[in-house]
Amino acid sequence: MSPALLITFGSVIVGGVFTGIWWPIGVLLGYFTVFFIVETRILCSHCPYYSREGVMLHCLANHGFIRFYRYHPEPMNLFERVLLIIGFVLFGTLPLAGQIPSIVRIASNLPAETTFFITLLVLLGVSVIGVIFSFTFLFTRICIKCVNFSCPFNQVPKELVDSYLNKNPDMKKAWIEYNYKIFED
Repeated sequence: MSPALLITFGSVIVGGVFTGIWWPIGVLLGYFTVFFIVETRILCSHCPYYSREGVMLHCLANHGFIRFYRYHPEPMNLFERVLLIIGFVLFGTLPLAGQIPSIVRIASNLPAETTFFITLLVLLGVSVIGVIFSFTFLFTRICIKCVNFSCPFNQVPKELVDSYLNKNPDMKKAWIEYNYKIFED
């Protein structure tokens, strides 16, 4: 997600330079700060990578996140899954929406500001492509081999999940307590 986020933040900054509208930067910084802290609790804390020692998380998707919470070997509950889906929708759309105020402001000054308007539209287009590429990469390259099996985006086949749980007694016990049915080898 880093390249897409850098492009979208850069686009919001360029829009701020052209128009003087800076509040979207504050909104985005606040949202991403909260998202990275909340996501760590509702998603990452259920991942086996989170059980490792140290301050930093070392995993496929969120390498380098700070570990704020204790490890939760049980699967994510429904509330956490819903929050995560809402968070991902906002994560993908808020950076793009942050570019809209500058585009609207510049559009109100057309044709005098045509060059700036086209520049901001191109940046929005590149941002959209970046976000789409990032989520596509995440879902097709990371989610298919992620060990955070209770994530609503996880695509690992049940047979592999069961095999993994059979080799991890603490996680298996927590999952069975949440009524997960394991196919025994």
